[in-house]
Amino acid sequence: MPDTCIIGAGITGLATAWQLQRGGHESLVLESAERVGGAMQTECRGGYLAEEGPNSILLNSAEIESFFESVPGLSEQIIEARPEANKRYIVRSGQPHAVPMNPLSAITTPLWSFAGKLRVLKEPFVRAAEDEDEDEESVAEFVRRRLGDELYRYAINPLVGGIYAGDPELLSLRHGFPKLYALEQEYGGLIRGALGKMRAARKSGTKFRKRMISFKDGMHALPATIARALGPAVQTGVSIESIRQESGGWAVRWTTSAGESRHAAFKQIILTVPAHRLSDLPLESERQHELELLKSIDYPPVSVLSLGYPRAQVKHPLDGFGALVPECEGRKVLGVLFPSSLFEGRAPKGQVLLTVFIGGERQPDCATPHTEALMGMVQSELEALLGVSGYPGFVHHKHWPKAIPQYKLGYGQYLKTIEDIEAAHPGLHLAGNYRTGISLSYCLEAAIAH
Repeated sequence: MPDTCIIGAGITGLATAWQLQRGGHESLVLESAERVGGAMQTECRGGYLAEEGPNSILLNSAEIESFFESVPGLSEQIIEARPEANKRYIVRSGQPHAVPMNPLSAITTPLWSFAGKLRVLKEPFVRAAEDEDEDEESVAEFVRRRLGDELYRYAINPLVGGIYAGDPELLSLRHGFPKLYALEQEYGGLIRGALGKMRAARKSGTKFRKRMISFKDGMHALPATIARALGPAVQTGVSIESIRQESGGWAVRWTTSAGESRHAAFKQIILTVPAHRLSDLPLESERQHELELLKSIDYPPVSVLSLGYPRAQVKHPLDGFGALVPECEGRKVLGVLFPSSLFEGRAPKGQVLLTVFIGGERQPDCATPHTEALMGMVQSELEALLGVSGYPGFVHHKHWPKAIPQYKLGYGQYLKTIEDIEAAHPGLHLAGNYRTGISLSYCLEAAIAH
């Protein structure tokens, strides 16, 4: 048997298994669902391609690119975002405005007032926070301190809603946005940090072309292609009966999808299921108790609604990535993506696809599993924001009762608990987006580090 057992065939588990195989180490991946991919699922119907989870990935390092190239059949699946769809919109006073992409547009944009723009110029002179307060400053407090309230309300608040479906007043800066935290700690501020990073990149001579990508068959192609490459090392539809720590390793007993009972001993076991499901695993009672705290990590509900319309039914040019809605606008919708503008093959000719996000930490009660109730909330808002008329010809609704882990103030207690558990039980490892960051890039980077 392989040395490593991985519980969970989401992207973290599969990428870790493939990275181990690249290094000459075999592993066995056990998944209770019939399909691999976890939250990365794609629905293809009637010429539309709807994502239930992540819609894209920022390819931002040579290491991730090399990882993709190592998976047979994956490179030919990769598609890049259309360059003309580079705009990002933020709603203000009920109208979507393009986020400035250069200094001139930053001066002329109606998105922020003259006073708000002047306040940004003060940022390099704002004193950095003391390091001992690192886990006590929220994202909202940080942004107000450095950039002012208006930039918080009409830039960072909607951004956090789009990334985390979260509340910036509750999110920890250090753990939720570690790169922003590092800019202040290393350079004294955001503008100084951005300039410092640019100088360092020029000095190093490193040139990597970052780009937004997806896959021809949708985001599910990523875990599905890795699983095919791993072959019989991935077992789906299994029922795990017990996980026990034994001398020198871990014993796992499971039933296959065909009803056959199996058991094996492994040197290490990697648990990649969501934090709220860890203590439900069939571990010994002491291990379950140790993992109980992680069950309290907040995962607010989110509903994802994919809607297809004839192009003539949408007045907005849809010339970008999508539109985010600030909390102060008082809308039900967190944001709307324009997948058919961003990538090819997302809608039939003459049609457009919109992906709408509702709920999250902001309005959890709006994330209903009932499609018709959701449509009643969404249609009037799409009409007001994007000029959408009529009923969509394509509807796909995915409800996530527990969607995205929230890196709230005090999140360090969870990370310390994870480290303490691993230190107390050699060979046991916890991995997933609740530990190393919620983005796909962070998940892949953590897997590649194995």
